[in-house]
Amino acid sequence: MTRHLWIIRHAKSSWQDPGTRDHERPLNARGERDGARMAAHLVSCADPPQWLFTSTARRAAATARFVQQAFDIAPEQVIALEHLYHASAQTVLTQLQETPAACNSVALVAHNPGLTDFVNAMAAEPWLANLPTFGTAHFQVSVEAWHELRFGTGTLTAFFAPKQLPGAAQPPG
Repeated sequence: MTRHLWIIRHAKSSWQDPGTRDHERPLNARGERDGARMAAHLVSCADPPQWLFTSTARRAAATARFVQQAFDIAPEQVIALEHLYHASAQTVLTQLQETPAACNSVALVAHNPGLTDFVNAMAAEPWLANLPTFGTAHFQVSVEAWHELRFGTGTLTAFFAPKQLPGAAQPPG
């Protein structure tokens, strides 16, 4: 059975207030703009997730709201989990293995470096140096049940980030 996996790094966060705890940092203005642009792009994507796991960090939760809106994910199927805050690739894999069996497509919003490591391990080759903010990797995986998910079993079918979308501001020169 082909299932779909969406791995999404949170949008750009604010460093404006140095006294803010890392877990409480909000999105900055660029993160909000990128969130709206990415949500508009995600609406057109095939195989939308039915389930969404997100870190409880403020910036990840804000990004997850863009994803939820774009894919029209039911609120009761958006699960915020403390252990996804700066989770390792192994923790991400373990969480995804707990996806309900009836769900054919799942998304996860969290942080680097764990997500970059996860994407490289799932693709079975280290092709990505850094998953950018609101970077999105879509995999097809052939597993009967999510608990069978393993590193190296995914086929990367799409990768995009805000700077790659049509109409993205290009640096001068």
